[in-house]
Amino acid sequence: MNEATSAPEARPSTAPIPSRPGLRPARATARTPPRKRTTALCLPRARFLLRTLRLAATCAAFAFASATSFAAPGEGIMVEHFPGVPFADLREALADAIADEGLSAPVVSRFGAMLERTAPDLGHDPALYGDAEILSFCSAGLAARLVAEAREHIALCPLSIAVYSLPHTPRDATLAWRPPTLDSPGGDAVRALMARIVVGAARLVGRR
Repeated sequence: MNEATSAPEARPSTAPIPSRPGLRPARATARTPPRKRTTALCLPRARFLLRTLRLAATCAAFAFASATSFAAPGEGIMVEHFPGVPFADLREALADAIADEGLSAPVVSRFGAMLERTAPDLGHDPALYGDAEILSFCSAGLAARLVAEAREHIALCPLSIAVYSLPHTPRDATLAWRPPTLDSPGGDAVRALMARIVVGAARLVGRR
């Protein structure tokens, strides 16, 4: 074949090459790395979730208290009445409920006897109660937890629950206690302990 009839010289094509199925075309610019969420932005949400969990745990513990439990006029004081339960029975049940938590025997303050004894000298009514005692107790583990949070929490120890009856209703005993108002894991644990003791005493006298 001569030069006049030979095929024209092949030139490189400038048309774009079609992409293969399943492959993404390369981008001209570099990918921007994802921004990292700073610790400062995460902390408020973490604190909120922690407070919510602590509140839920505390509410679960107090959900076992009976419908007769209510806040007394004194700030933070909780009261539960036991109609038809004599003082001696409820007092024994309270001591047993404390022991069931693995705690040492409580220290007993005979509050009603003290008021009756001092009435002649101080001039108050000697019959403010039929019977009244305060049982004080302590959990070494919870005490250490409280003071680890703040050294001044030593003032919260020991814990106390009072049991009493009134002169005109000797067979209707009552429990009264004041749980700490601390917004902390230690405070939550103490409130749960006191709630369990009250529920345990109620169960022992057949009210659960």
